[in-house]
Amino acid sequence: MRFWRRLKTAATILLLALGGQTLPAAAAAPDYAALNAALVDSYVIPHYAAFAERTAVLEASLREACADGRLEARESAAAYNDAMDAWMAVQHLRFGPAVLFLRYDRIEFWPDKRGTLRRHLARMLSQRDTKALEPRAFAEGSVAVQGFPALERLLFDDGDAVRASPLACPLALAIGGNLRGIAGALLADWRDGGSSYAQVVKSAADGNEHYFDAKEASLEFAKALRGALLLVEDYKLGRPLGDEPASARQTRAESWRASRSLRNVRINIEAARALYRGTGAVSLSSLLREQPEGAGLDRAIGAAFERLSAALAAQPESLAVALRQPDGWEKLDAVRAETGRLMELLSGPLSEVLDLPIGFNSYDGD
Repeated sequence: MRFWRRLKTAATILLLALGGQTLPAAAAAPDYAALNAALVDSYVIPHYAAFAERTAVLEASLREACADGRLEARESAAAYNDAMDAWMAVQHLRFGPAVLFLRYDRIEFWPDKRGTLRRHLARMLSQRDTKALEPRAFAEGSVAVQGFPALERLLFDDGDAVRASPLACPLALAIGGNLRGIAGALLADWRDGGSSYAQVVKSAADGNEHYFDAKEASLEFAKALRGALLLVEDYKLGRPLGDEPASARQTRAESWRASRSLRNVRINIEAARALYRGTGAVSLSSLLREQPEGAGLDRAIGAAFERLSAALAAQPESLAVALRQPDGWEKLDAVRAETGRLMELLSGPLSEVLDLPIGFNSYDGD
């Protein structure tokens, strides 16, 4: 039922955007190779570089915070938030090096629907096994305790029991080193050497072991764009909001202990818009405008992004605080609905005009 509702809505939006006219055949095939090169150079590598830089700062901050053997959360809160901001800007790039060695889940094991982090963290703190915190052993251990959610609990949990553990500082340092290592490896895999993933994407036009052609590589970026919106609609807003105000559960939100659930959403939307617009000569937006009647659809997508950004700018960073405001649930539900409408524009009209069959991606069915 939901699928057909979305399909009908997407068709309606497209007709409105294009003045009720049927799309004619495209004048020329989009330049997928140019798009791939532009997105790699202007978006992917700069944002992974920022992630690597900020996780290095986070690790250094944690070392300073643990100088006296006790974890002082306030000393590392700013570095944590900066690193988390950088992660939010690449969180939707769930392909290529990000899926190697369980990197994605090791950075952020979320949503944690079965309380895996709580159980594994409690076991680790009670056993006090420092050998399990050595870099290799830690990286090969439970993914639930290796990344941002576990560090968030160490830094922002209201209770002091976790931070009071003798293992709190060693664990925080292990997480900091792990995040720095993963972020550095992601950047290196994308950027460095003749066999870098940047070269894999850029050479897709000739065919390689990852992509049949440039169009297939462009499809990865289109799916990542849709994935960013799906994360927001279904997980970051859908799960904590529920179907009505009475069913809202703020503890289901991402980063709720750090009071930044909506800050994450705002950055996700900004990142999706940046991926769509691009900063180089070629972007999904520019390719769309080159197609017959594509300019109207591009305007509709741009307007949807503007509405979302304006709505989120008016919200606090904490979803819990937003829910306590007058009509708080209704306003967030409106953001969720607007996100869904934008996702429909991408999944249907944009997908058809640019001949990129987005379909499902790695977030569907999680």
